Amino acid sequence: MADKQSKVETVTGVTFSEASFSFDKDTGRLSGVKEKTANNTFKPVNPISNDFTKVINSDQARNAYNIAEYGGKKSSYIQGEYDVPKLDQEELVSKYNKDLKSFNNASFVASTDNYRSGRNIADNQGYIQDKTYQAGFQSELDDDGYGSGKKTLSVVLAYPLDINPTQDHMKISRYRYLRTDTNLSKPGNRLVKKDGAITRSSQKGDSTLGGQPLGSIFLPMPKVTDVNGVAWGKSELNASGLLAMNSANIADQILSLNGRTPSGAQVNRAQEIAQRESYKQNKEGTSGGGVGVVQAAGNQVNTTIASLLTGQELDQDTYLARKGGHVLNPNAEMLFQGPSIRDFSFSFTMVARSQKEGDEIRKIIRFLKLGMAPKFRNTAFLANPDVFELQYKNGTGKDDIIKTVNRFSPGGLALTSIAVDYAPDGYWAAYRDSQPVAVKMDLSFTELRPIYESDQAGTPEDSVGY
Repeated sequence: MADKQSKVETVTGVTFSEASFSFDKDTGRLSGVKEKTANNTFKPVNPISNDFTKVINSDQARNAYNIAEYGGKKSSYIQGEYDVPKLDQEELVSKYNKDLKSFNNASFVASTDNYRSGRNIADNQGYIQDKTYQAGFQSELDDDGYGSGKKTLSVVLAYPLDINPTQDHMKISRYRYLRTDTNLSKPGNRLVKKDGAITRSSQKGDSTLGGQPLGSIFLPMPKVTDVNGVAWGKSELNASGLLAMNSANIADQILSLNGRTPSGAQVNRAQEIAQRESYKQNKEGTSGGGVGVVQAAGNQVNTTIASLLTGQELDQDTYLARKGGHVLNPNAEMLFQGPSIRDFSFSFTMVARSQKEGDEIRKIIRFLKLGMAPKFRNTAFLANPDVFELQYKNGTGKDDIIKTVNRFSPGGLALTSIAVDYAPDGYWAAYRDSQPVAVKMDLSFTELRPIYESDQAGTPEDSVGY
């Protein structure tokens, strides 16, 4: 495996002070880290050690990657939000074993017990055998983090392997599901009262994305659509219902005067005034051709009598229409009934142009399937699947979100289904290792909370919002 080597960088927060970074010449991904020893030699750093995890997430690692990958083209440099693209863990382990053999003649096999006890395997001066890798790192990657004390490392995947993050692309990030409140359906940028004035706060909306980040996938821009909607429903209320509502409204207005708590006599008096006023309003409605509450009550009695005399079940509308050519006014109108939760569907066709790209495609599919699967706790309980954050981006910075298409709910999304067609052309076509030439992956996501007005107001004015 050919490498490009970076210059020596000063690093902090780890057990060594200087390090150099290796990058695979074919893919540009980080392939290893070497610490500078006291005798000016470079010893490979164990890829499943705490030191390795810390140093590859440092600004020094990003700087080394930017120089190795983009040279003097600083507009393409990745920033602090992005992890340095690296080889998968199995390749990192294999590369580490080879480099360590070259570094010293003696080799030491790191035991699974040492790994699980939390010791730094790099201190054991040994290379990692397949058994240790499978028993240690893989179980750590797949563990759900509930009470085990293990932590899951974040991964970065991409299709195609040479995707340019400075061009339009889609980023899918996966997080452990985390609840911070019993109600997570509150927006950010909410209206608050401060010193007697109503202003908008800058607080973030409630989200389930506060859990441990588990990795990201970079994919080409899909077909982009969004549908925003709210639920409105038909409501009908006859004259009797209006009478009751008017009575309640007028009574409420009377009782709320001056903000004083009324006595029992005042309550009774307010109800009498409200009923009389509402009765007057409904009765006056007859002069305009409508049916007041008194007339409506009389029609109900007449309808009942007619039903008894004819032996047929009659309703008021039938009686009124046949008798006078009119019906009860339903006072119909559309009333707001609540927000709608948005769904998003995406389709990606991935063609493996090399064996490495075929491996990456399989890892992407597996990564998503692991994220959407519920976690078995015991026969009584299941733990939530992981949740996702989706972004359309055209850069490597935190704010490089595309403004010409929609954004996604800051509360996170659930991956509700993944459908994979391994023969999208209608017939089986594969390479010698049985990797399908093309794979079609359909993803369906659902936002975990609605989009509110304050969410929309908090987006840039030159964007289309959520």
